[in-house]
Amino acid sequence: MATETLTQTATTGSTSLLDKRVETFDLPGSHLVHGHAFPLGNRVKEGQYFTNAHDAAAHVLELYQTGALRALLRQHGAILFRGFSVHNAQDLDKFVRGFGLPNPHVEVGLSGKRTTITSIVKTANEEPPNVKFYFHNEYGRSAYFPGVVFFFSEVVPEPGGQTPLLSSLELYDRLAAELPEFVKELSEKGIIGRQYYPAKEDPEAKTIGWNWKDSYGFDIQEGDSLTIQYAKVEKVLLERLKAEGEWQPNGALHVLQRLPAIRQIASTGKPTFFNGLSGVYGRQRDRKALDPPHRGTDGGIHLPTTYGDGSPIPHEYLERLLQIQDEISFLVPWQAGDVAIVDNYTVQHARSTWTGKRSLLVSLWDGWETFEEFKAR
Repeated sequence: MATETLTQTATTGSTSLLDKRVETFDLPGSHLVHGHAFPLGNRVKEGQYFTNAHDAAAHVLELYQTGALRALLRQHGAILFRGFSVHNAQDLDKFVRGFGLPNPHVEVGLSGKRTTITSIVKTANEEPPNVKFYFHNEYGRSAYFPGVVFFFSEVVPEPGGQTPLLSSLELYDRLAAELPEFVKELSEKGIIGRQYYPAKEDPEAKTIGWNWKDSYGFDIQEGDSLTIQYAKVEKVLLERLKAEGEWQPNGALHVLQRLPAIRQIASTGKPTFFNGLSGVYGRQRDRKALDPPHRGTDGGIHLPTTYGDGSPIPHEYLERLLQIQDEISFLVPWQAGDVAIVDNYTVQHARSTWTGKRSLLVSLWDGWETFEEFKAR
């Protein structure tokens, strides 16, 4: 595949975007999606350097101010930056602020283990390294999600630990061609996502790393009765997520989110397979929790996603979905100091297993893109 240059891919076509220190390069395993490299590699040339993360941030800020950065991300979906003097969380904090994104994304409904390092940098999910994550858009099971996700490879494990990526645009194309009846059902019915949140006092909350009070109880104050706590959580669900809450006899919360499974990018009109379907199904299947009461071999509750009318999604569709995702996926060949910017609207990510020490940090941001109602092809 021929290497693309910034002037070839940027809508401005300005030669001033070609910083003498930086070049694009082919990432092993990358391929073309809608005529553009997925992902795009961007590295510092041999013999060149950025003195620090501030210097590197100034470079990407120039790309943002000319409009080239938005164009590149829209065209490629994901861009890997290599050699940009990012060595730790504090450097990442400085670097990502140069991208001109609207606001850091405030997480609502966290259902994973993370540690906050700076105000905008956190660890990636801290579940054990033998736990595989299937493809999903970040917060794709919710009505409130980030537009952009940064990944930073601080410590690279040996072996494993690559971050799998795929184009949600390409995934839609494949599904529409191979499983048109599945796409038709999804576009007509939408989906209902269900998530389980134990009470904070439940020992299970410590095991899985989240609970409804920490995930949704932002307005709860000391001394609030349980009835008031429930009401405040329901208010957050309704106003922030347009979601429903079902309280369980053991004090747990089931969150129901009615969503489209296929969206359309407003700026391009392209359909994107934006959801968490395979992440939910793959985890359920691996933990033998496909049947009620959906208690897995890990002891956790793994609730299914259904069609929007409540009917089950056939497993044969979901199995083929997982296969297609593997067929079109790309494994990020992490080196220490690499930073990847990912358009969450058009790219899904997953997690491969690893051995040894690994440190992958993330920063979530509201993005530039918006969705519009999907118009079936």
